[in-house]
Amino acid sequence: MATAGAMDCPARAADEDFRIWENVTAVAKLDSLDPSLNKWRLWLEGQGRFRDDARVADQALGRAGLGYALSDRVSVWLGYGRFAIFPEGARTQHENRIWQQLLLTEKASFGDLSSRTRLEQRFIQNVNPVEWRLRDLLRFSRPLAEDSPVSLVLWDEVFMRLNSTTPAARFGFDQNRGFAGLGYTFSEQARVEIGYMNQFILSRAVSRQEQKFNRRMNHILSVSLFLNL
Repeated sequence: MATAGAMDCPARAADEDFRIWENVTAVAKLDSLDPSLNKWRLWLEGQGRFRDDARVADQALGRAGLGYALSDRVSVWLGYGRFAIFPEGARTQHENRIWQQLLLTEKASFGDLSSRTRLEQRFIQNVNPVEWRLRDLLRFSRPLAEDSPVSLVLWDEVFMRLNSTTPAARFGFDQNRGFAGLGYTFSEQARVEIGYMNQFILSRAVSRQEQKFNRRMNHILSVSLFLNL
């Protein structure tokens, strides 16, 4: 029988990479179609991600969702996502996701606060069973000066796996993303945010002989365009 010491794997430095992520997210109110739909929202999102010092395509993804505003500060959402992953030396891998989320916003005297709690069901090619993952994001933004279009933006998002899948993905902590950057508001309809994102990923695999941890830290230039339609 393996001892507790044999189950532990010595810590090693995380693999690191510089990456670029590009994102466009549009949220549209549906009352322009019909006044009776004034509480309904449409979410459309597209991303491109590049790895290996931003020289190689890593992932492409799209999300679509339908939301309902419970109040001016609270909304609930249901959506679908399609992902393409481009591994080195292997065929493209596909993933489908169903997601649900709760959005909360609050305007305080010191800045704007928001939180997003998202539950995902991940249908990953060659992975069983369906992975359930919980994501919790907290965000803060504040103009650099009164009435300035430029604002400081800070946020952090924690990912937790709620079940284990085969091969080699265990339940528990999955990754953390932290962002610090600047936002520029062009109008009530358009805003861009540029900054540094740190992504720390922890993969854990357990067998009868040992427990292995694979750590990765990505340094990401994040460029995001947000549209309110």
